[in-house]
Amino acid sequence: MPTKSPKSQSSAAAKAPKASKPKGKKSAKSPAKEKPKATVRKKRTPGKASAKLTPSFTLEPKAPAAEPVISHDDIALRAYFIGERRQKMGWAGDSATDWADAVSQLRAEALEKPLKKR
Repeated sequence: MPTKSPKSQSSAAAKAPKASKPKGKKSAKSPAKEKPKATVRKKRTPGKASAKLTPSFTLEPKAPAAEPVISHDDIALRAYFIGERRQKMGWAGDSATDWADAVSQLRAEALEKPLKKR
């Protein structure tokens, strides 16, 4: 019988049929029985920003909100009633604080009006 060269032996092994696995039995490394690997999360230290994070704000300034127009007479009338109430209750203050309170109250009311339905 002639001897085969090493080159012909490897080709013969490649041509040989592989042993098939019996059907119906699952191997030990079946994907259905594998447990998912636990993920490890790294703790972030406060004060250190990640390079992956993007700012949630824009650097472009927004257009300023329209300032409500309040007449001088409206402010004077409101300041008068604030001053009357302050004096009646015996609270400390002066006409300048009454005026400032009147301006802030009227501005807040003017900004709320578009939100309310009449």
